[in-house]
Amino acid sequence: MPRLIIGIEPVQLSWGNPKRKSWEIQFIPSSIIATNTGNIFVKRGSAPKADLASNTYDAVLNAGASTGDNVDKTAKEADFKGSLWAISDTADQVVTFEESTSPAE
Repeated sequence: MPRLIIGIEPVQLSWGNPKRKSWEIQFIPSSIIATNTGNIFVKRGSAPKADLASNTYDAVLNAGASTGDNVDKTAKEADFKGSLWAISDTADQVVTFEESTSPAE
């Protein structure tokens, strides 16, 4: 999976994708990357704020955690097809991000 750096400015992980089968973001554990000590906020459709007190995020990841849609790939396609965003409350946090697309029919 490709590695991305998430910082204190919102990062668009993916554009909308009508053929999205699955997606997953994993915050690499601090035992592997010692500087991964913050929180990452993930949002479907728009950029979240890096604030635990806000309601602008769909998931909050700490080091080692992951979130996604249809990550086990048992469904034909992912439920959410729109853009995916992330931001961190700490600079330069390293994650992996993977998105798979259904083949053209």
